[in-house]
Amino acid sequence: MTASSVVAEDLRLRLGGHDALAGVSLTARGGVVALLGPNGAGKTSLLRCLATVVDPDAGSIRVDGLDPADHRQRVEIRRRLGYLPQEVGFAERATVFDVVDYCGIVKEHGPAERRHAEVVRVLCAVGLADRRHERVGALSGGMRQRLGIAQALLGAPGLVILDEPANGLDPEQRLALREQLSRVGERSTVLLSTHLTEEAAAFSQVLHVMDGGRIVYSGTPAGLTATARGRVWTAPAPPPAGPSIRASWRLPDGRFRFVGDPPAGLALPVTPAEPTLEDAYLLLVQRVPTTIGG
Repeated sequence: MTASSVVAEDLRLRLGGHDALAGVSLTARGGVVALLGPNGAGKTSLLRCLATVVDPDAGSIRVDGLDPADHRQRVEIRRRLGYLPQEVGFAERATVFDVVDYCGIVKEHGPAERRHAEVVRVLCAVGLADRRHERVGALSGGMRQRLGIAQALLGAPGLVILDEPANGLDPEQRLALREQLSRVGERSTVLLSTHLTEEAAAFSQVLHVMDGGRIVYSGTPAGLTATARGRVWTAPAPPPAGPSIRASWRLPDGRFRFVGDPPAGLALPVTPAEPTLEDAYLLLVQRVPTTIGG
């Protein structure tokens, strides 16, 4: 299956009296696209709408030109979709193989011999082939997360949606996930969410930063990092608190690093520092009020 096209226009969704999505638009086709934002920014709400789990209150979604508001077209979208929700529940007594095989049956991946071969393929891809006869209840949290990723990759879907896929994974497993997603992104459209800047930079070529139910930046991780140039500094002592300084902390060498504009009349000698994606992210999200929205 080829990479799916995704077009979302002016999506709006209210949850618990708050705007979870407040006019979100995005397009994607091929490659890995990351949604970065704090908890409650709207990332999960957006992915749930794109995965046809939740209907937005307003706006439109098209996946390969198909409209999920139409029942028949929604079914077709789900056939070409792999989805990892933020919280995955599996039957504790089921085996690893049976869990993924059941997902294949639901998605009509048959006949059995070919489906079983595909189950083994995705379990190998996430490093669970040797655990395929174990029960889910015996798996660690990281193994359960990898099992969720395996079922999302079943059948090489054109659209893969992953909500916080690196949760529970150790550093080595995160590196393996990064390499895996880069390969999947060569033939599919991958949309993933994270609240960690290092994951966003490592996993994606295209980055959307969300806050307050809105997309407040769209571009590359490097492009966002560049917006902080000239606004990151080091000093021998902590600067006085002020609205122009977003964050500051002590470095291992005893100096202090701060993000923001030096206060007027600052007597401390300051040295410009090379910005990171985290610096730029801190400067960006401070301007947009956060609302509840997942």
